[in-house]
Amino acid sequence: MSCRSTQTGVGLIEVMVALLLLTIAVLGYSALQGRAIKATNESFERSQSLVMMRNIAEQIHANPAAITDYATGLNESYSSSSAPSKKCGLDGVTVTQLCNSTELAEAESYSLKAELQNYDFQIQMHPCPNTGGSGANAATNIMYSYCLISAWGDTTPTIGTDEDVDCLTSRVTDDDVVKVAGGSYHPKSTCMMMEI
Repeated sequence: MSCRSTQTGVGLIEVMVALLLLTIAVLGYSALQGRAIKATNESFERSQSLVMMRNIAEQIHANPAAITDYATGLNESYSSSSAPSKKCGLDGVTVTQLCNSTELAEAESYSLKAELQNYDFQIQMHPCPNTGGSGANAATNIMYSYCLISAWGDTTPTIGTDEDVDCLTSRVTDDDVVKVAGGSYHPKSTCMMMEI
């Protein structure tokens, strides 16, 4: 007696299992691709941010006497600030207007903010929370320094306690006793900080 196989083709259950496995593989690949795109965008934003902050830091290092004027100018919103009285620049090869350090800081800050309007970046300059940049005697502290903070997306270039908005945690002081050093990135923030 010979046994003959009664199965002549692929059953519906086998086809459905194969489709289910294929769907799971495609969904996994799609999720992986989405994460790769997000990581690439984040890397690009960080690179752009670093280039801009280095540019600003170089301008401030060239004019250190007006560091507080840079902080004031960079922290104003572009829409609420008015154009500086002098352009303080070169027209080709000739100097069009000579400026003192404060006028130069105002002109450069305004120009930087105008340039940032083309990008999804905000930049501000604050006393660094982890280097003596707060408290009643902060300005006389030898460790006092400024930080450039660049933010994009939903994050603002600020120091505070709101993890959905602020970039860095603030320093908590009780007179001269530091409770929390601060200056850490909030977990959900999209920003960078550079001490200058």
